[in-house]
Amino acid sequence: MAGIHLISSSLFIQSGSVAQFKNGIDVSLTLTSSGNIYANQFVGMSTSTETPNEPTNNPLNVGKANPNGTFEEWVIEVGETARITASGNFSGFCFIENNTLITTGDTSTWKTVSKGEGNGLLLKSFFERTYDEAGVYEYLIIANNSSSLKTVVKGTTVTVIEP
Repeated sequence: MAGIHLISSSLFIQSGSVAQFKNGIDVSLTLTSSGNIYANQFVGMSTSTETPNEPTNNPLNVGKANPNGTFEEWVIEVGETARITASGNFSGFCFIENNTLITTGDTSTWKTVSKGEGNGLLLKSFFERTYDEAGVYEYLIIANNSSSLKTVVKGTTVTVIEP
């Protein structure tokens, strides 16, 4: 696979063909033949604590947008409308809802509920729904930036309570 690969894990696993490190690997201790290579320092690789799905320079904000610019989870009463908002430096947003049928106990089914006009070609940064049944409704928002080729996924919930 060509291109830049970002690795973020406390456990780096290589499987498939034998790995051939042609440069970038410096060994300061003796390697054993146990088949395991351990490293605590990497040259030329960032080991920051930045979450790989949400770079600090391009955060995705989702949920109930407050006037002061913060976001929070929705808590509303039956019959009210929630407007799930997404913001950030992105080219498009896709809103996916978990459609679990609580009454029958069926497994989760995730369904795209909104991604903008033109099958996502025109940006739509919110999804509105009026809820007629109490419960916790789960959403995933997928945001992409076409110039940086980055995709970020973030979840939010709408809690609907009886009045």
